[in-house]
Amino acid sequence: MKKIVLLTILLFISSCSPRPSIEPPPLPKNDFLIIAHRGASAYTTGHTLTAYEMAVQMGADYIEIDLQMTKDGKLVALHDSIVTLHDVQQAVADVTFNEIQLHSPGSAFEKDHLAYTLPNFDDLRIVDLEEILHHFGDSVNYYIEMKSPEVYPGIEEELVRQLQNYNLLYRDDLTPKVFIQSFDETSLKEIFAMEPSIPLIKLYKFKKNAHLSKKELRDLTQYASGVGVNEDAVTGKFVDSMHHVGMLVHPYTVNDEEKIRNLMELGVNGIFTDRPDVAFRIKKEKSNMD
Repeated sequence: MKKIVLLTILLFISSCSPRPSIEPPPLPKNDFLIIAHRGASAYTTGHTLTAYEMAVQMGADYIEIDLQMTKDGKLVALHDSIVTLHDVQQAVADVTFNEIQLHSPGSAFEKDHLAYTLPNFDDLRIVDLEEILHHFGDSVNYYIEMKSPEVYPGIEEELVRQLQNYNLLYRDDLTPKVFIQSFDETSLKEIFAMEPSIPLIKLYKFKKNAHLSKKELRDLTQYASGVGVNEDAVTGKFVDSMHHVGMLVHPYTVNDEEKIRNLMELGVNGIFTDRPDVAFRIKKEKSNMD
């Protein structure tokens, strides 16, 4: 009888004890990451295998992939939620993956950088995440944005499933194999609940200088590893405040050489850029000077 009473007391104490909280994964903060925005999208059509291959060749640390979800559940690399098929605009969520192949992403590209442009880029097509992962495997790093996840029920589960299938999680790489970003806090928290090992980046767009309140920072540090911020809103004070609570800062989208240098001086941890070759050259120059 005494043993039963003692066991009951121990179980009660255990149930009242606070459980250890799960925290975002620690990340190296002493490197400057070049994140190829939609691939090398200044030089060819973004979100195509060609754009991603060019970005890797130009020295990008990560290829950035925007994700939408088709009617039949395919995660496609595409920035816009609307595509034009047969001269009619349709939501990606309302068409199948086979149907979306009729959309030609190359037709809208402005051919300003012909030295890098391939002769057949009108033939470039929309690809899905699985094809990208199969093509590159673990030879590259992925920086994935869930676009409008509220429109696509189940997008978080499908994304995590594919990352697991391609063995891109639970690795010992010096830098994470995968980042996931979104403007949608609810979606990021859902990812964190499913797979807390993935570093998450909360995206913001500020009209003036970037700033987060103490309450916003406290909430952010519960699930995120950093922030993505429009480059014109970044200040030294903001960068310092983020670093003070262990957050990375990745401004978007930075293509001007002088701006890249200025942001590096402010101490940001990386940038999104359409011109990974330019960012790589500047990073190398700075490294040689140091």
